[in-house]
Amino acid sequence: MRLKTFQAADMAQALAEVRRVLGDDAIIVSTVPAESGRGVVVTAAIDGPPRPQPAEAAGGTASDKTDDPRRRPAPRGSSVAASARTVLEERAALQRRSGGGARPAGMATGTPPPAVAERAARMPLLRSPADDDEIELEFEQEEAAALAPAAASSAARQAARGNREDGEAEDRPRLSPDLAQVERALAFHGIAGQTGRRLLVAARDRLRCQEPPERALAQALDRVVGFDPLGRGGHRPQAFALVGPSGAGKTVTVAKLAARAITQGRRLTVVTADTIRAGGIEQLAAYTGMLGIDLLVAGSSRELARVAARARSDAAGEPMTLLVDTAGVNPFFAEETEELAALIDAAELEPILVLPAGLDPFEAADQGAAFASLHPRRAICTRLDGARRLGAVIAAAAAAHVRLSEASVTAHVSEGLNPLSAAGLAQLLLRDPLNLRPAKLDRDAEIRQ
Repeated sequence: MRLKTFQAADMAQALAEVRRVLGDDAIIVSTVPAESGRGVVVTAAIDGPPRPQPAEAAGGTASDKTDDPRRRPAPRGSSVAASARTVLEERAALQRRSGGGARPAGMATGTPPPAVAERAARMPLLRSPADDDEIELEFEQEEAAALAPAAASSAARQAARGNREDGEAEDRPRLSPDLAQVERALAFHGIAGQTGRRLLVAARDRLRCQEPPERALAQALDRVVGFDPLGRGGHRPQAFALVGPSGAGKTVTVAKLAARAITQGRRLTVVTADTIRAGGIEQLAAYTGMLGIDLLVAGSSRELARVAARARSDAAGEPMTLLVDTAGVNPFFAEETEELAALIDAAELEPILVLPAGLDPFEAADQGAAFASLHPRRAICTRLDGARRLGAVIAAAAAAHVRLSEASVTAHVSEGLNPLSAAGLAQLLLRDPLNLRPAKLDRDAEIRQ
């Protein structure tokens, strides 16, 4: 884009000059009053070079204007008299070329009369093309000067980055193929930060002991995250409150745990404390109805405490399972988590954190850290069948300091839950990301120390 500045007695005269010099496609950039208080200064712009100036009507050519030193504009800083002299000389030269008569007396090529010089100085002359070129050159120089520090800084950063990368490439030890496979798997699943580094270091230590990648990653998961299935309680009483964010799958998970308790011959009590969500009671009632048991409703911590005490007393030493479905809470709202904590403490329940897969790992880690205020010890992973990346459950479990217990790989209650082991999770993490399909966990997969 080319910028030019024009000064004229009024706006109409300035616009006419803009069209004459730059053409009809010119764009007016700014219009300000002249510094002398007479006339206006207009800045216009046009893409590409300006159109060529027409030759003088009297037969002059463009070379006549540029080659004749008398046609050149006066340099900056010249006096008013010098400017007037140039104007008068140009008029005289024009008259000579057009066949005009001799110059009137008193119009010598030297110093013009003071009255003529003063009147010529007050004339609202347009800037010449040479002045415009000088202004444009100054504009480009100022712009280049403004951009120079940033360009130099960017070049320096690129050079430093290149040197650093070259140095790191030389100093960085090459990863073994097995460790590179583990690193790619962690990166694909979004397992980064401190948890990712700890897993990679632990896997590296096992690989140095000649362990295969799958077993090395499994042992790293067992060390960093940990696993503790819910079914290891034997005949001891179980009293669980499933907690987690809204939509995590707590109600379906309660139904699956209830079905498992019935198949194990345990005395079962199912309670819902989710009296807020529309349809929450009806959904769980439909599941318990299919199992042939009654659903109890507790609208407060006091009611839940009474229900839990009655369930324990009715068991009379038999294997007992108490399952409580809680309302989804926002872990970042202290009021909601405090109310849920009061509910859990009143009934002396173990909070089981329900972690859905498929979330952003960093968001899941923040949620897990927030749910840590409820002091859960174990977690159940849901939606593993609908997520290709499992970094969310690992990041949340590590942030909440919980052990992974069970996994849900289907929404069907009849399919139940799968005990989650380090070996099973390692298999899922190391699957080929280009050929991922929903896969069931190996129920018997365990880490043999």
